[in-house]
Amino acid sequence: MDIEQVELPTTTVAVVHERVPMDALSAFYDRAYRQVQETLGAAGVPPTGPAIGWYGEMPSDTADVAAGFAVPPDAVVDGLELLTLAGGSAVVGVHRGPYDRLPDAWSTVVAWCREQGVQGRGDFWEEYVTDPDPGGDPEQNVTRLVLPLL
Repeated sequence: MDIEQVELPTTTVAVVHERVPMDALSAFYDRAYRQVQETLGAAGVPPTGPAIGWYGEMPSDTADVAAGFAVPPDAVVDGLELLTLAGGSAVVGVHRGPYDRLPDAWSTVVAWCREQGVQGRGDFWEEYVTDPDPGGDPEQNVTRLVLPLL
């Protein structure tokens, strides 16, 4: 896995934001992305980046999660929350493979941070660079793991 420390710009993301039981996370993502895409389309606001799954804290039996797409900072979208992802120093890892291996990928990112002596600020997100192709090869999925630093 490629991991590096970078400077991120502040990003505005149009999202559906909920607290979700972990066993309902997949259904939440399916519903939320569909809702965000439909609402952005109706508003004439094009996404400016890949799908994002943001977590306000480390999940336990539930997750404080938001799913959506980056939009221009001056976007006006009724019916969605606009979440500001503060820019600054962050660690970014690039995971290639199925989503079920993301927990292990995050463990690798966290271990890298410990080795480098840096600490996350609490929230984190995943950028789904490639769209999963139903019936496609999950090994081809590319996900950016973003851990903003204190």
